[in-house]
Amino acid sequence: MKNSTTTVEHLETICHTAFMKRSCPTIQELLAFDSVARHESLTRAASSLCVSVSAISKQLTGLEAFIGLELLQKSGRGVRLTSAGRDYWSKISPSLRSIETATFEARSGGPSSGVLRLASAPTFLSKWLIPRLADFRKIHPGVEFSFRQHLEPNDPQPLDIDASIRYGKGEWGAVKSEYISGREFVCIAAPSIARQGRRERPARELLDQTLLHHEQAVSAWPRWAAHHGIDEVLAMSGPTFAQYSAVIQAVVSGLGVGLVPRTLVEEEIASGTACVVGKPIELDQGHYLCFAPDRLDRPVFAAFRAWILECGEHEAAASASKGSPAWAGR
Repeated sequence: MKNSTTTVEHLETICHTAFMKRSCPTIQELLAFDSVARHESLTRAASSLCVSVSAISKQLTGLEAFIGLELLQKSGRGVRLTSAGRDYWSKISPSLRSIETATFEARSGGPSSGVLRLASAPTFLSKWLIPRLADFRKIHPGVEFSFRQHLEPNDPQPLDIDASIRYGKGEWGAVKSEYISGREFVCIAAPSIARQGRRERPARELLDQTLLHHEQAVSAWPRWAAHHGIDEVLAMSGPTFAQYSAVIQAVVSGLGVGLVPRTLVEEEIASGTACVVGKPIELDQGHYLCFAPDRLDRPVFAAFRAWILECGEHEAAASASKGSPAWAGR
C-alpha cells in the first residue's frame, strides 16, 4: 500500500509540473472554441471540424478549466460568448487566422498564394468585385478568397480580416483608406418612366416620380436637382434604402427613379432595363479599400491592393474619356 501511495503521489507531482509548464491551451482546444464562437452552435462547430459534439464539449471544458473563466453559455438551442469569452476570442482569432494562412501558403506554393479575408459592401461585391475576380485569379491562381459579413458605418475594423471595402467618405479611424470607385452618380429610371414616347423625359418631370434614396447619400438628390437648376426642396422626399442593390431593383421594377453610383449599374444600363436620365454628378464619397498598414507586409494582400486600385483607375480613365465630369476634390 505504501508503494502504491508513493506512485500515485509521484504521478500527481508529474501532472502538476506538466500543467504548470504549459502556458497556453492546446491547439485543439483553441480550434474548438474558435469554431463554436463563429457558429454559436456545438453541432455546427463539430461538423465544421469533422469531430463529434462530445469531442467539442470536452475541448471546451478543458479550455475553461485551464483559463479559469466561463467563456460560453447556453442561449436557446445554441451557445453564445460571455463577455470574457468575447474578449478572449477577439485576441486569439487573428493569431489562428494567421496560422491558417501561413499553413495554406506553405502548402500551396509560398508568398504568391494564400487566403484573403475581406468584408465588402454587398452591392459592390456582387456588381463590381466578383465579376472582375476571374482576372485577378488568372494572375494569382494560388489565392483563395473568404468573404465576411459587411461592416456597418460605425463598425470598427475586425482584426481577423485583411481588408474591408466600405462605402463613405474614407474616414474610418486608424485604418488606411484608399479610394476605388463610386463617386460618379447617375439618375436611372425604367424605360417606361425615362421616356415620353421616343424622347427623354425632362429632368424636372422626373421629380414628380417617387425618388429612391440611399441612407448614406442624403445629399445626392438635392445635389442632382441643383445641378439641373431645380429647387432642391423638391428632391427631399421618398423612401430610403440601406443597400444600392435594393434601389436598383426598385428602379428596374418601375417603383421610382434612383440616384446611384454608375459603377454599380453598368449591367442594367447596357441591357436597357434601366436608362440614365439627365447629367451625372459627382459626390465626395465612394467605395474605399480599408486596411491596417501592416497588412501590406503580406505579399498576397499587397498584390490584391495594387490590382484593385488599378482597376479603379482604369474605370475612372474610361469614364473621363466619355466626358464625365471631374470631381473637384480629387
